[in-house]
Amino acid sequence: MVSFDIRKGTFRSLKPVSTSASTIKNDPREGEKWRLRESIGKYGTLVIAGGSIMSPLMLGLLAILWAGQGPGSGDHASASWRSVVLKGWVTEAVTLGSLVIQVCTSAQALVCTSLAAATMLETSGVPLSQVAEFSTMRGANDGPWRFVYLIFRSSIRKFLTVQPLMMVILLIGTMATQFASTILVTDLDVRQITGNPNRTQLNLSLSDQIPMAQASSSQWILKPTDYAIFGEIPSGISVQPTARGFSDTGNIRRLFLPLEHENRTKLHHYSGSAYGINTRVACMAPVLSGEFRSTDPGSMPLPFLLTMMGNISYEATLRNAGLDIPPLCADGKCLPSQFNCTMPTAGIPGRFPTYSCIPNLSNVIDGENFTFFSDGRDSPVTPHSMVFLVARNNGSFDDWSFVNNVSAIPDNPIRDGEWVRYKVGSNVKLEASLCFSETLWDLSQVEMSASHDSVEPIIPYEPKTSTVDTSAVRTLLGVNPKSQSPSVRSLLTIDSISNTTTHSRLLHYLDAAIGSGVFGLQDPSSGTTINGDGASYGLSSINAFLDYGSTFQHTLEGTNRPALAIQTILTMMAMSLHYANLVTLDIPEEVSITTSVSATVPVRWTGLAIVVGIVAANILCIIAITVSFLLRTRFSKQGHFWHTVSQLISERTVDILQASPESRDEHAVKQVPPGDPIVVIGRCKRSGRVQVLWKEDV
Repeated sequence: MVSFDIRKGTFRSLKPVSTSASTIKNDPREGEKWRLRESIGKYGTLVIAGGSIMSPLMLGLLAILWAGQGPGSGDHASASWRSVVLKGWVTEAVTLGSLVIQVCTSAQALVCTSLAAATMLETSGVPLSQVAEFSTMRGANDGPWRFVYLIFRSSIRKFLTVQPLMMVILLIGTMATQFASTILVTDLDVRQITGNPNRTQLNLSLSDQIPMAQASSSQWILKPTDYAIFGEIPSGISVQPTARGFSDTGNIRRLFLPLEHENRTKLHHYSGSAYGINTRVACMAPVLSGEFRSTDPGSMPLPFLLTMMGNISYEATLRNAGLDIPPLCADGKCLPSQFNCTMPTAGIPGRFPTYSCIPNLSNVIDGENFTFFSDGRDSPVTPHSMVFLVARNNGSFDDWSFVNNVSAIPDNPIRDGEWVRYKVGSNVKLEASLCFSETLWDLSQVEMSASHDSVEPIIPYEPKTSTVDTSAVRTLLGVNPKSQSPSVRSLLTIDSISNTTTHSRLLHYLDAAIGSGVFGLQDPSSGTTINGDGASYGLSSINAFLDYGSTFQHTLEGTNRPALAIQTILTMMAMSLHYANLVTLDIPEEVSITTSVSATVPVRWTGLAIVVGIVAANILCIIAITVSFLLRTRFSKQGHFWHTVSQLISERTVDILQASPESRDEHAVKQVPPGDPIVVIGRCKRSGRVQVLWKEDV
């Protein structure tokens, strides 16, 4: 036994006292099996248990933040999630959650280092030169890194045992959690999130004091102002022709937002008044009679000017299509039956140049006051339908040279769906379809929404090849066969619609403007030809803007449905009219607009999954170290100091302690016997005292 000589200030050995004469209880192990709070302590228990609860709790809250957006752009997320995101607190929430995890993990690492050091001292033992440091680790330490370093320095083989490996995992986990915030931030990015509703006022009606502008004589020649997103109520009718060659789009209702481009593309919800247009186009194989004519082109650089003129038999055309003849005016003269249209010829071999011929009104009763205002919601053909004769042919000027002034239109065509096909001359194939269009503007109270930001299409022009790409616009308008779903088309969802009216000063103006814009001439008595193909030769009454002509041609090529091609053009013109006239409105109404805002949100789970893995490994390691300590130690109390010092005093350490008062550690350990024997903390069998013992003596 070792005692301290106060007079000399040195340690000295005493003869051991017998067990029977000592004050040790008969059972030396009695009272040594400390309870949890005595062996680990209240603080240690709080750190281990509290940290093991708080870290998963923080991860759970972060997981809620990660998953809170749900599908879409957060419009259906919880109020608390939206509040955090819209106030810009996501990064702060991540930082705070990471900080809690870091604090818990660091505190647990300190406690577990004490427990691991105690377990090593009482089980496998440590070199005598390190016993002082391992013993004091039970009371205070600077984390697992020192523990790992000491084991690594003493023995590589011992480093591969369970306790050191768990401390290595704890060290790596503790260090990794210091970067938890950085790892989690990699999951964040700026996205468009549905903002809060904003009630505001927009000018949506027109007072009587505001004069109406003169309707354009030709909408064809004007560049479309917008290709805007819209809400659509489909007709539910297939445009595919019936067995009798009748193709009908049905009445399609499209509602436009009274907003500028930026607000439209960021819109997620709109509640208020909105203007819309009803369009319906029906096509069928026509019954025609007439002739082809070639005339002197005058100053135009063409061999001759080719014209098709004649009459349309509405009665025979409608009867062949299986339709009832609508109630027409006297002598059937409500619809224009005479046509006189120039014809383009193919500029590229095999190409079918397409054109639209609007018959003249010379045979219509009161042609000067004729209007194309019509409501097609109930009927595909009305007495005021706008009539289009859509035709295409593959003949060049050489192929058409047989006309030689005048040649009759053949009277034995072949019917194919809504098309009638003629073989003209020896090589020319001529196809024609007669179409009736109805348009009607209205104003409604609507609620429309979008699940995400929208992208409004454009029609890009490639000057090197003189080509345009209309696919994006055709997708928006639903005439691109490859992209028909509402989500791909970026259509607004119409959640509700009510209080529809078709009567107002502006609505009547728009009804007249769409007819005037399509007809295109100040004098409607003569026929109108609109060439739909830029790769052809011929005279067009109206040189349509490239967007209109190309979209018409590409739609017809992609679908072979003239009804869809005409309806597409009508919608494009309606959009331009609508947005061009918004600036004239002067009567405000209250509307609710919800747009997207840029916000930082979690967009991936990789970083969170990594942090979850780190924390899970850390907690499992902490539990293993704690359980090992409780099961395998009897003489250590975490966080207490005097016993860590007292247990060092023994015959094995007296020489080192004697040399230590003013020495550095490297000088004191020179007193260690050769070979640096392994020692443990245990109860001495001779004295009953807990102290440093040779491992083989235990």
